[in-house]
Amino acid sequence: MHRYLLLVVLASGCSFRVAGIDSSGAGGDGGDAPAGDDLAGNDSTNAPDMASDPVGDMAMSAPDLAPMPLQLSHLPQHYLSDAQCDLTINSSIDTTARKVDGSNVPADCLFVLDSESGGLAVSVLVVNSLTIPAGTVTVTGANPLVIVARTTITVAGVLDASGKKTVPGAGGSPPTVGAGAGPDGVHAAPYSDSGGNGGSFGSAGNQGGVGSYNNVTASPLPVSSVYGSASLATSVPGGSGGGTGASEGCNSNNGGNGGAGGGSIQLSAGDSITIGGMINVGGGAGGGGCKTSTVNEGSGGGGGSGGAIFLESPTVMISGGLWANGGSGGGGASGPDNAGSDGSNGTLTRTGAVGGPSGGTYGGIGGVGGAAMTVAGVGGTQANGGGGGGGVGRIVVRSRGAATLPATNASPVPYLDPAIP
Repeated sequence: MHRYLLLVVLASGCSFRVAGIDSSGAGGDGGDAPAGDDLAGNDSTNAPDMASDPVGDMAMSAPDLAPMPLQLSHLPQHYLSDAQCDLTINSSIDTTARKVDGSNVPADCLFVLDSESGGLAVSVLVVNSLTIPAGTVTVTGANPLVIVARTTITVAGVLDASGKKTVPGAGGSPPTVGAGAGPDGVHAAPYSDSGGNGGSFGSAGNQGGVGSYNNVTASPLPVSSVYGSASLATSVPGGSGGGTGASEGCNSNNGGNGGAGGGSIQLSAGDSITIGGMINVGGGAGGGGCKTSTVNEGSGGGGGSGGAIFLESPTVMISGGLWANGGSGGGGASGPDNAGSDGSNGTLTRTGAVGGPSGGTYGGIGGVGGAAMTVAGVGGTQANGGGGGGGVGRIVVRSRGAATLPATNASPVPYLDPAIP
């Protein structure tokens, strides 16, 4: 069962380490046992003499020396012992076809479809150990990715399940789709168009900009709700798509397309997880508003929300980064000037992605994407409003022991659960 949320202080530094269990078997916070006490909790002044009764003393201490195994979250415990392969992945993981680097996994690995305890369908890659070397491994497909390693997981490069404009990361939602999907923009004849809203997940996406021209106003719809628990206790869903901008009909997609949601990655390892590179599940950028003439123009699309990262192992060490930021909104078009510009995909910093520029006088700028230090922004008001920024996703780290988190390594701020099981 998850423990209460651990409150941590963000301090400067270059690494994120979630400490492992004390090798002495003392447990707790890993500190020294009180003077005069042995590992079994007996006063050492009254402890039996090892020379006269070695078997008895060893029997008393042995239970304390054996750490409890990782209790796997969301999925059956048997996955921790189902595979024997040591796998290195260099370029890609496809959760729909369940292939790595374009091929089936080796015979002593598993890559199977299952359902998490919350009912979410996931693709589960089961190994003895996993290595992501330098370079980028792109994770795509309809299902979230779960990697279960009996021993270790090492990410030296980039594990990328982010949304890229209209293309969702693995397990993320397309534009206008998802539990926190941003509503589309609103048109008010003849020329007023509000921007599409940003998608929500761990935080709310924001509204698209109001469309206002010659005292005719097109007001955006309310923002969508956040979803999923802070601890992701039952499942690890991906992010939601942003809403499409409104228009007077300048293209078949109305105004700018919404951005796609970031993907979902769970890494569970029986011994340790080491992240020297980074994991990215940021949301996709909202599209710029369309324009084909002086009267047919569109507003910007909303950014997609960030997705989810869930890490659990007795020892977790992070000197790279964990990123689940929202995409920014696209800029509104302006006649007789230009189409609006696309926003930006979620950043790899604690500051949000900048919104797309407008096409000119009658277009609003896109709203900034959500991040640890940036609230998702509302789109700019004009005849064709800018798209709203997408909200952040969720990051959870479970481990044994205390945790410290420098301020530069993750966005949003992770939920830290220092207790396994």
